[in-house]
Amino acid sequence: MSSTLEIMSELQPANNATAKSGQQSGTCLICGSNELGELLVAPDRFHLRRQMYRLVRCENCSGVWLASPPQPAEMGDHYTADYHNAIVTAGEGSAASRWKDQVKLISQYKSGGALLDIGCSSGGFLSTVKGSVWKLYGIEMEESTAQRARATTGAEVFVGDAVAAPFLPASFDVITCFDVLEHVYSPREFLTKVREWLKPGGIYYAMMPNIDSWEARLFGSHWFGLELPRHLGHFSPRSLRYLMNELGFEEVCVKTPAVSYIERSAGYVGSSLLEKLGFSPTPQSRPKPRGVLQRIVRKGLRMTVIQPIAYIASIAGAGPCVEVVFRKPESR
Repeated sequence: MSSTLEIMSELQPANNATAKSGQQSGTCLICGSNELGELLVAPDRFHLRRQMYRLVRCENCSGVWLASPPQPAEMGDHYTADYHNAIVTAGEGSAASRWKDQVKLISQYKSGGALLDIGCSSGGFLSTVKGSVWKLYGIEMEESTAQRARATTGAEVFVGDAVAAPFLPASFDVITCFDVLEHVYSPREFLTKVREWLKPGGIYYAMMPNIDSWEARLFGSHWFGLELPRHLGHFSPRSLRYLMNELGFEEVCVKTPAVSYIERSAGYVGSSLLEKLGFSPTPQSRPKPRGVLQRIVRKGLRMTVIQPIAYIASIAGAGPCVEVVFRKPESR
């Protein structure tokens, strides 16, 4: 949830019934297999709501998705003003340091050209790459947020569903998606459009939660990366490789960086315990300001416990986030 547009789940093909048929008919959205099993059931813990949602896993490719998701027209109820504010704040706060590792990785493969950020929000990432070597573009669902992106980055920003954006084939050297793919109803159609928009040799960079991470296994239904029901698909290195290979991309880099959702997930566990004891905890969608002592303790825990664990998990390929670069093959 670190950087995306507020209603990205409305990304859908023109025929929405086709997009959701796999989710409702019992076949995998990635590989088409019917070898499915229930993974877990959980509510929207970010808003502390009670409605339960069911995740299923494909035994063939390990893809995970939300069974019987809300209709696109209903998703506005789940992308609240609180959620939008959290996204914009996360994307804009200390932008240079927030995005430095991502910019460094992308620069290893492309040093300039046309760059499209799908889910650009208010332009936090784009603001760190603006300059003479890049021509910047974005896609955003909400007009006022898109206006902020245009004003701060000079990017050309399309407002609306990504698959409806009027970009010509072979338009971009780089396409980025930060915490976007998991919000998409039809990932195959979405990524097919990405491949069409890329120039031969162009790269697709993406980050998303890792459903096969150690944190996801430890926290289960309390894992922060679930983000139900806003996250429709849940990917791992294995399932993402399967899908990208099927669509004709070449793998360049797949890793799990040293990040952590432990604090957020532990907060969900704490909220559940408080509810069971009859209290009314504050949802993470409306966080209370932290006191000086809380900030000191939090920083100490991050440095002595959370960061070391995150680095170990990253080395083991079990971090809670997947970071990938795939390339569109050169024309032959």
